[in-house]
Amino acid sequence: MSPFLLGVTVFLGIVTAGTGVISILFSAGTLSLVSAQQFFETLIGRAILYALGGVLLAVSMHFVSLFHRGRTQLARFTQDGEWGKIELSPHALREFVSGIMRDEVGIDRFQVRLRHLGDGLSIRITTTLLPEDRVAEIGQRIQETLSRRVVERTGVEVREVSVLVNSIRAHEEEPHAPEEENEHTDAS
Repeated sequence: MSPFLLGVTVFLGIVTAGTGVISILFSAGTLSLVSAQQFFETLIGRAILYALGGVLLAVSMHFVSLFHRGRTQLARFTQDGEWGKIELSPHALREFVSGIMRDEVGIDRFQVRLRHLGDGLSIRITTTLLPEDRVAEIGQRIQETLSRRVVERTGVEVREVSVLVNSIRAHEEEPHAPEEENEHTDAS
């Protein structure tokens, strides 16, 4: 979790806890609406309300910017062709990259994440390899193959190919039927 989101989470936790405490105080009769109104009419009370409003506005602006960034990342990859625009959806490009990973690189367990990077594309591959695989060689092969093939076949410039080896697992063995065990009992 990023430091900003951690701060937002802590802030929202404090606001929620404070609301709970105030609700309990109102219910118990310790705090009244009249006394709360008198407090918020003071300079300190108004300062607290302004600060709280400013923080809530900042948090909401952050979430609006996250939404906008998410929508931008989902946008189509566009090129200008001789007779108009050529657009490629992220879904189609993800399927294309997945086909290259399976058919040309020879890896079956992976995830593909795409994002716009300047006027090109950033590809992030998260994969699982086998113990006998050479991580550096396979990572470099993935980077070279994807950066070359995506540009050749789609025209979309590849600015970055990142590879994350998430785990290294042994071959999954096929389940086999349990062997029949012969039980011998001695009857004397």
